[in-house]
Amino acid sequence: MGRVFIDGFESGSLDLWDGATMTIYSYNPIDGTYHIRGYNGNYAIKNLPSSKTELWIAFRYKPESASFTSRIFDFRYGTTTIGSIQQQTNVMQAMRGTSTVLATGSQTFGPNDVILVEAHFKPNNSEGVFQIKVNGRLDIDFSGNTTDGPTSIDNIRLIAYSPSFYANFDNVIIDDAAFPGNTKIKAIQVNGPGAFSQFTPSAGANWQNVDEIPYSETDYNETTDGGKLDTFVHGALTWNPANIKAVQVQARGKLIGNPTTTNLQLAVGTGGSLYYSGNQALLVNSKSVSGLWEVNPATGLPWTVNEVNAAEIGYRSA
Repeated sequence: MGRVFIDGFESGSLDLWDGATMTIYSYNPIDGTYHIRGYNGNYAIKNLPSSKTELWIAFRYKPESASFTSRIFDFRYGTTTIGSIQQQTNVMQAMRGTSTVLATGSQTFGPNDVILVEAHFKPNNSEGVFQIKVNGRLDIDFSGNTTDGPTSIDNIRLIAYSPSFYANFDNVIIDDAAFPGNTKIKAIQVNGPGAFSQFTPSAGANWQNVDEIPYSETDYNETTDGGKLDTFVHGALTWNPANIKAVQVQARGKLIGNPTTTNLQLAVGTGGSLYYSGNQALLVNSKSVSGLWEVNPATGLPWTVNEVNAAEIGYRSA
């Protein structure tokens, strides 16, 4: 087990989230081109594929003030906040629920500082764990009672609770095995045709209908049949990371009329073979779906830069 979800918001949308009132923001970005920003209770919620008894998370955080108190992250079960991370002036606090302070950190930060926040949370009324790292250093290490009830987590919420000051977030990672570490999420954009172009394009070449960031629905590829496949080549990595933690393929689609297939699978081609995510259900309203590969499926080993650059990406009707 490992990576559950990642989003660096480089698609220019919040489509991978299950509810959001925060907004995409491109001015003075935290990393890359886009991040998200909100205040006065704005949020972004992500449901987990299955509930977890403990969870590790990471995100980049930039407060526009260091003189207020505001919850910035919630671990939840349903609509119940089990544990939360709170900015208390210029330090972090670990909270049981939304009001009981378990511990206060000592790593300070200032307004408009970009900090890496990581947390490990296990909700339990006697053997609970709540750890928070700031910029890679363990700042809070609490054990004991970390819940007022639920002992499982089924969704997380970024939240900008302050009514007065904006909070900014980027590079969100959910993991069910370990601290994510100093990880960044970078976007690679489709820039040419791959080996398969089986969907029907609205105009031009298939790859030209899926290369926009942010997305555009004025052009598209479509099919009414299952088993149809489009693949594409993409730009190369423009940096040399120490290691690659995962590759994620993201696409946006919807259902029109009464198609014989209602699912999409994300695809990655590597080592001479194609590999597919599980079925991702589409709806009549547009939505984004994703597939994540922690290791190269052709080798079972961590991805290399050359393997990422050579991989084809795409989608298949299922």
